[in-house]
Amino acid sequence: MKKTSIALLSALSLGLLLSPQAQATTLSAFSSGSSSGSGSSGQQAAPAPGTPWATEISDGLVVNLIGDILGEGISDQVGVLTGDLGIMTSIGTGKEFAIIFGDSFSGANFGQGEWMSPVGVVAELDKDGKIIIKRVLNNDESVEQLINYSHNDRGLTLLPSDVINVDGTLYMQAMWNEGVGNVLYTQIWKSTDQGKSWRSVSTTPASYLDGYANLLTWEQGPDGYIYMMSSEFKRADDVYLTRFKPTDFGNRNAWEHYSIYSDGSGGWGSALTPVLSNEVKAGEMSLRYIDDHWVLAMFNVETMAIEVRISKEIATDWNAITPAQVIVSGYGGWAEDQSASNFTQLYGGYIVPGSTIDNMDLVVSQWNTSDNSRYMSTQFNVKGLDTFFGLNTPAPTARSLAPQVDRSGDQSVITVETNTVDPTTAQELATENLMENMTELYIVPLEE
Repeated sequence: MKKTSIALLSALSLGLLLSPQAQATTLSAFSSGSSSGSGSSGQQAAPAPGTPWATEISDGLVVNLIGDILGEGISDQVGVLTGDLGIMTSIGTGKEFAIIFGDSFSGANFGQGEWMSPVGVVAELDKDGKIIIKRVLNNDESVEQLINYSHNDRGLTLLPSDVINVDGTLYMQAMWNEGVGNVLYTQIWKSTDQGKSWRSVSTTPASYLDGYANLLTWEQGPDGYIYMMSSEFKRADDVYLTRFKPTDFGNRNAWEHYSIYSDGSGGWGSALTPVLSNEVKAGEMSLRYIDDHWVLAMFNVETMAIEVRISKEIATDWNAITPAQVIVSGYGGWAEDQSASNFTQLYGGYIVPGSTIDNMDLVVSQWNTSDNSRYMSTQFNVKGLDTFFGLNTPAPTARSLAPQVDRSGDQSVITVETNTVDPTTAQELATENLMENMTELYIVPLEE
């Protein structure tokens, strides 16, 4: 184990001394963030009085745990076996997409082997809708840090927030962390070779927008603007909305922020107010434009759930949207089977490319901070969001988890309906048939 990994585990031990409530709102810079801790008994700590933790996934949803996307027998070929986050964007012109992980290890457990962050792989969905890693994103046979730097004894690490594909160029924002909850600054990079190499676009002070732009997610809208939702990297704050043109990734002076006025209307300018603040302590977020709607998936520490909100317009009061709770921490803890209704110490929640509103996949992270026996990114499939939000979405065409049966040549699928012809219509048809039979047909050849 490398010396830096030992420092990582030392910081984790410090985190375990915190109360569950403190752990829920304080991030270790050595991780992309565990949720509120469980004790050595393996039981999930109950919420403080008045804290509205989600107890079940929302009514009407069907949520299935598809499986881990890293691990032995899954990602050995790329040289990383455990990692968190799993932020995705499409690449190329086919069905392949990039996955960017946070703190990752070449060993089978947290802290084992080489410590890397961020790292990237190329993946796609197989015929059953499961994420399959195909190769590394960087230009080598095994994963390497996408950004060249060294971790130190103070736990320096670079944690990605989001990645986006704009006309074939990838843009990635990440946060430089050193020390518990200590964001030094953030930085944006771009890649013009599908993620093989990256160069810096700009750096941003951690104090920009009072820290509320440190943790972000972004997506290009149909009007061409890049829309960004953001919060501070402490899992204790509201969500804010910003927009800018694709030419202004590195020009913060051109960024416009959204404010909601006292009369309920809103506008763009230099000032900003939260667009999401009711019963919210924002963690990792994933904003995507799907089926002509804005979809925000978010880890909400207030409810200890991965929540999904959907809006036709992005510049709106998102507090008015009732969230769908799609994966919840539950109360069973590690002692019980892990499922969508009891996914202990969860965080993250990133939308998989190719998702539709009625058939959405998410990658969710999980970390057992009591013994490090579990530190992983896992795929879930969610159906029923169209009904939950009262939307009429087209039938899914991207994929189907059900087997497809070839019925070509099967006469049993043909249905013939016979209707009785009334006497008047029968007489008219008889007259028409008689005249057709009396008509002589001549074929006249075309002149050369």
